[in-house]
Amino acid sequence: MNSFSDHSRLANLIIAGVNKAGSTSLFHYLSAHPDICGSLDKETCYFLPLLYHQPRGPLSDYKDQFAQCSGQEKYRLEATPAYFYGGKAIANEINQTLPDCKVIIILKDPVDRLLSFYHRKKTTFQLPGELTLREYVNKCIDIDDDEILNDENKLFTGVWFGMYHNHIESWMDIFGDRLKIVFFDDLKKDARSMMQGICEWLGTDTSFYNHYSFDVMNKSHDYKNGLLHRVAVAANNAGKRVWRNNPALKKSVMSLYYKFNGTPLEKPGQDDETILFLRTYFLEHNHQLQLILEKRGVTSLPKWLQQPVNIPA
Repeated sequence: MNSFSDHSRLANLIIAGVNKAGSTSLFHYLSAHPDICGSLDKETCYFLPLLYHQPRGPLSDYKDQFAQCSGQEKYRLEATPAYFYGGKAIANEINQTLPDCKVIIILKDPVDRLLSFYHRKKTTFQLPGELTLREYVNKCIDIDDDEILNDENKLFTGVWFGMYHNHIESWMDIFGDRLKIVFFDDLKKDARSMMQGICEWLGTDTSFYNHYSFDVMNKSHDYKNGLLHRVAVAANNAGKRVWRNNPALKKSVMSLYYKFNGTPLEKPGQDDETILFLRTYFLEHNHQLQLILEKRGVTSLPKWLQQPVNIPA
């Protein structure tokens, strides 16, 4: 039985996955819609303790994330991409706590997702600057599955988090038609069409996005001066809620900052051998995901889910 009855003050739309796959942009695009109210913090992480076999907090804390919502909007939205990896445990808890909730999962080529994750953790000083991509990948692979979620290994989930087939069926079983799977490829190629398709699924006005400006949120950059960037990262982390409520201000500030201290993120072509290794490594995992999706009627798949499994050695 639910411990809180006023569901008009809780989320009924959640972006549950996956990390570094466009969830920030998707959250902001949806939050801009007049029928949707976004949470104060994009990632409330309310159900996330279950991923680590810990109890979640009081529901009143979750309610506070939507205190700014009128209660009259059709949807209250949050986005915590790591929910996806909690599989059945988190999906069940969300379904029981928020029985009318709809869930969106956005998937990205696991190799590209890993590269984004790796570079992001380096540019935010969570991984050592000298750690090479190959060293990072080897570390990820060497960790046993039953130890991957230990605190000391959380930065080395890049490979494990790309094995989507291990987690997705529970979400499909539990949410059925209340689950929508979308792809980063479509968001990047034609965000307008993708957002209008989501609106049709939600039963909201599609015309809102006819003239909407689709700015890329949380885009990865590199930097020139490390000390200055450390200060900028700290300021960004401290002011997440301010930036969330003032996206135009954030866009202006970030634009000025990256003109002064930014540089294009180095592309992964400098390590083609590791990239090829990763693409080969994920072939079978992607194939398993393809079979699951096609069996469930998801047939409009991106190219990375249409690759042959057997390739020459």
